[in-house]
Amino acid sequence: MLFANINLCSNHTIIIMTNQKTKYLVVAVFFMAIILLQVFIPGLGYIPLGAIVVGAAPTIIQVTVAVSGIVLGPRWGAFIGGFWGVITLLQAWTTPGSIGSLMFQNPLTAIVPRVLIGLIIGWLFNRLLRDKNLGLRTAGLAILGALSAIINTAGVVLLTTFGFTVMHTNFTGIPTHNILGWLIGIVSFNGIFEIITAAILVAVIGNVLVPLAEKSGITG
Repeated sequence: MLFANINLCSNHTIIIMTNQKTKYLVVAVFFMAIILLQVFIPGLGYIPLGAIVVGAAPTIIQVTVAVSGIVLGPRWGAFIGGFWGVITLLQAWTTPGSIGSLMFQNPLTAIVPRVLIGLIIGWLFNRLLRDKNLGLRTAGLAILGALSAIINTAGVVLLTTFGFTVMHTNFTGIPTHNILGWLIGIVSFNGIFEIITAAILVAVIGNVLVPLAEKSGITG
């Protein structure tokens, strides 16, 4: 009888663990589907602010990665960030001919910053903010949103500088010296709007999704 009870408990635990893993997998697939839509449908991966500020079009895919890390935890966040990075890498190699595609043909540039977004944002939220009250959590989510944009932009700029310098990249429009300053000049304008946009979106979306996920037993 004792062995039968132990066996039943063991089976029950396995079923619970399997259901929990399934929940995480389903939500991860949901985030990956959103990223696919943002990447391949024009206008979904960025916010066109041209009518307000000429030339501003902040990228918001990093918001999806950041929120995935917040909801699912750093490991899943890193995985989903890597998923975005691999898509970026494939796009760069299948649609060459621009400076942007040349930048992201480097696997480090395409993948590493995106992995770090999910990993760092997910870890920070679950370590510092998950159990905080609404006010503190909202402020913290906004900071994490801004940080996600900074990680993405800084990572791409630094790794592109490293790649172009090491490989002695020669392409029309790319300077032969001070590549870092040139890249900062290119991304700084849009980068400001990406930081602001990501801060707002992560705070709003995070406060909606986190309680819903926790009710389903998804706690990072």
